[in-house]
Amino acid sequence: MVSVGMMGGAGGIPAMASSLPLGSSMPRLVQETELQKLLTDERMRSEQHKTNYQQLKIEHSRLQEEYLALQEEIKVTIEESKVVQEKYRSMYETCRRELAERQAQLQELHAKALTPQKVEVIRSQVHSEVESVYREKYFKQEEEAKEAWANVSKLRYELSFLKAEYEHDKAEHARQMQDLKLHNDLEVTNLRRERDVVLSKVTAESSNDAGRVRVLQRDNATLHVRIKGLLAELEELRSEKEKQGLEADSIHRTHEKQINELQSTLRSLEVERESLKRQSELFQREISTHGADHSKLRGRIHELERELAISKGQNEESNHRAMVQLSDLKLEMTRSRGELEKDRDKLANMVEDLRTQVEIAEHKVKQLQTALEDKEREATQRVTAAREEEFGKIAKAENEKFELETRLQETERRKIDDDARRHAEQEKHEEKVQQARAEKEQAEREAITLRARLQSYESLQDTLERERSDNSELKSKVQQLEADLSSAISQEQDLTDQMIKVRNEAELARQELHLTRQQLGRLENNHDLILAQQRAALQEDRQQAEARVAELESQLAAMHDKYSHAASVHKKLKKKYSRVTEHLKDKIILLKATNKELDIEKQALQQFVPPDQFARLKKQWKELFRRHQEFRNIILGRLPQGVIIGERTFSKMDPSINLDATIPNVTLLEQEMEKQHQDDLKLLRERLDNLDNLQSAQLEELTSIAHSTLIGSQESQPTNAEEEEYLPNYLSPKNSNVLHYEQETDSTV
Repeated sequence: MVSVGMMGGAGGIPAMASSLPLGSSMPRLVQETELQKLLTDERMRSEQHKTNYQQLKIEHSRLQEEYLALQEEIKVTIEESKVVQEKYRSMYETCRRELAERQAQLQELHAKALTPQKVEVIRSQVHSEVESVYREKYFKQEEEAKEAWANVSKLRYELSFLKAEYEHDKAEHARQMQDLKLHNDLEVTNLRRERDVVLSKVTAESSNDAGRVRVLQRDNATLHVRIKGLLAELEELRSEKEKQGLEADSIHRTHEKQINELQSTLRSLEVERESLKRQSELFQREISTHGADHSKLRGRIHELERELAISKGQNEESNHRAMVQLSDLKLEMTRSRGELEKDRDKLANMVEDLRTQVEIAEHKVKQLQTALEDKEREATQRVTAAREEEFGKIAKAENEKFELETRLQETERRKIDDDARRHAEQEKHEEKVQQARAEKEQAEREAITLRARLQSYESLQDTLERERSDNSELKSKVQQLEADLSSAISQEQDLTDQMIKVRNEAELARQELHLTRQQLGRLENNHDLILAQQRAALQEDRQQAEARVAELESQLAAMHDKYSHAASVHKKLKKKYSRVTEHLKDKIILLKATNKELDIEKQALQQFVPPDQFARLKKQWKELFRRHQEFRNIILGRLPQGVIIGERTFSKMDPSINLDATIPNVTLLEQEMEKQHQDDLKLLRERLDNLDNLQSAQLEELTSIAHSTLIGSQESQPTNAEEEEYLPNYLSPKNSNVLHYEQETDSTV
């Protein structure tokens, strides 16, 4: 029996030696897995840093190219401005040359003087030609007046049509803006829903993990209860075994006589025991081989999981890179389009401004030319009488020329200031673009950190699944131990040696269970800490993301408002400038025609009219015109005070005021005010028509008086017959209307 016990002890020692490395190898595997996870995370981060560096490098090169392109465009615009300045200078020099030539012609004309013989010859020709010229002029002016009224009616119709088009375009623009707002609101709501769905998923997964941890804790508690029951059963078995040993000793003492008979049976039992030992050794070897295979399989599974995680990360990175590149390309396209459109609009506005400035300068030059021509005509008519006045007018012309030069210099200075301001605005826009790019990089970094945290969360889920598999394996081991215990209880009565092996196996199982309990407690603590940290980090990230989304939404709304306001202002200015240019072109054409007619009249008068007769008649006409103006001012002073039209009040009529039906500063929404202004204008027109009729009657009376006086003086002065025929034609009521129309056209110009 002693030998049997020694054999059992020798059989239990290798079982303990084979079971101890399994318990000690578990923390090493956990440490290795954690180190491998850290290495994979570091590799992922290094790859992300590489990709970010490459993207930043590409963006830096692109920005340098854009900066060079902008510098070239600025150079081109500067050269164009220089060309325009040279054109202005050349035009100014040509104008100066023309003025010098005109002055030389005037001096030549002054040098040429008319003789009395030529005057007598010219008088006979002027009497027949002047009448025909003035009649033709009168008919032409009537036709021009009719054409002007027709053009005015056309312009009014076009103005009403343009107002309707403007209202229609305004309604369409408002509708488009509403559609854009609705579209943006829908996108924002969709993004918020996706964010809420993601947050709900995260919270649900965290709640599921907490439920799983609770289930595992319950399973551990049940396992602890079972182990306690098994330990109690083992103690009962020990007590029963001791009792049975005592009974066996007593039986051995009482049955020594039966040993010889039982030796044969013992030999057979020894043979069976050796066979069972061999079987147990085979089982132990198989268990060790299975444990090694199991560890190899676990390592292989871990490697496959790591490879899967790496492949998933690579796929996600590639997808994210593709999406980021697409979004970057789209943003760059939209930015480039916006910048090109802005540059195009700026250049168009500059061209339009320059054109308007050129047209204004041309108009001023033409006005000056007309003024100079009038002065030259008066100078030719007053050669003998007013040399001093002529020198004064020449001095005035030189002063006006000097003022024009100063104005041109001021325009050049303003242009330089505008260029500097435009350059400053361009720098501000570049700074804004850099700020937007920095914000974009921050958003990308935040997205990368969120993805890394999601990956860590997935790795934690994998560790939880592994722990669950380990728990299932432990459950299977416990079941195997229970089966071994049941087999030991059944064979304990026959084989006491197997009881020692069962005790050794139970002790090993206790050690393993103790180690597993410690590991489970550590894992549970670590898992709770990690979950708490992740929840806090996720809450912080959520708050930061919400604040960032709100800021971006506010910035988007502000930029959208600015863009809509700038577009509306640009359209209004464009329409306004187009109308002004068309109106100025029409006026330029009319002024050219009037200049030609005045040149013809000037030449005719220079050839046919004597200077002394013209001066005398002009003095008479000025005196009559002065009396007429005084009478008109007296009559117009009786009009009702405070008739408001637009931004003006008509206390006394001013010939510079335009009495057109198109009232300034009237919006489309003020239709009632416009009707009132229209009625006031009608009343004023009726009163002015009455006054014109009265004035025409008074002029007829004055002409009749002048005619009678001239007829009375005809006998004493036979040379005054030409004056008598000249005055009625010039001071007729029809010609008074013509003068009134000319005054109105001058006031509109």
